[in-house]
Amino acid sequence: MLIPIMKHKSTFFYISGLLVILGILLLFVKGLNYGIDFKGGSIIHVRFDAESNENKIREHFKQMEKSLSLYFTSEQIVVQSVAGGQGREFIIQYPAAPVDTAKNAEVHDQILKNLKEVAPFSDEALQVSNVGPTIGDEMKKQGIWAALLSVIGILLYLAYRFEFQSATGTIVAAVHDLFITLGFLSIIGIEFDVTVLAAILTLLGYSVNDSIVVLDRIRENRKISKETNLAGIVDLSINQTFGRTINTSVTTLLALIAILVLGGASIKGFAMTLTFGVIVGTYSSIFIASPVMCELSTAEKKSAAAK
Repeated sequence: MLIPIMKHKSTFFYISGLLVILGILLLFVKGLNYGIDFKGGSIIHVRFDAESNENKIREHFKQMEKSLSLYFTSEQIVVQSVAGGQGREFIIQYPAAPVDTAKNAEVHDQILKNLKEVAPFSDEALQVSNVGPTIGDEMKKQGIWAALLSVIGILLYLAYRFEFQSATGTIVAAVHDLFITLGFLSIIGIEFDVTVLAAILTLLGYSVNDSIVVLDRIRENRKISKETNLAGIVDLSINQTFGRTINTSVTTLLALIAILVLGGASIKGFAMTLTFGVIVGTYSSIFIASPVMCELSTAEKKSAAAK
């Protein structure tokens, strides 16, 4: 028995339209919680006297939260182990202080002093630098351009590989996933850094891949199926690929949930973004991409008949 997707396409369009509008409104009203990469901050390259790890370093900063009344939390810092550092060399990033330059230097010195008390480090190996807001703004622009160029590249390839209506349906689904996911990130207030941006770009690729599987089956069925109604062919194709789509999404989600639960804080944003995005992407590849393609093809056919 076929699941009548096309029969209820208007309902799916209304639901998706509302979610996309909500996502856009959240971006304008609340915005994203940009991380150090996009709004600037301080970077410390330090070599501790004893072996350490990300959890220990976060615990040190958690202690400083109480003693120094820090303007940021231990969850906001980014900790990276330096290859070849034998578990002692790390790069630590934290947000810039919301104060003037002179006061910022004082806060920075106080952080270094307290960190050295709880975890002694070598002064000779210490490197300190700052990421200014100008660089952060440039990173935002590059992130936007990366997303736009990805969408344009996908559209051009699909228009060449498939018909234009299929390419449009795929892009509509990808943009749908993008705005709903960004709205979700705005609601939960998760820090938007380069790892989250990477998750967004990965999501676009995942969404397109899922949609292509269904659209390719539609193209095959249009050649071999006895069904003459395009809506019927779309329903048939979606049902034929439904099991594959769900199985792929479930296995991907199992891996992402494992990363989300067992991974460190530094990768939490990536895993959470992609987990939500895979769910939305699975929905759009079934209920948005193909119905949009069907509507555009039907409209073009009617237009051609009228002429």
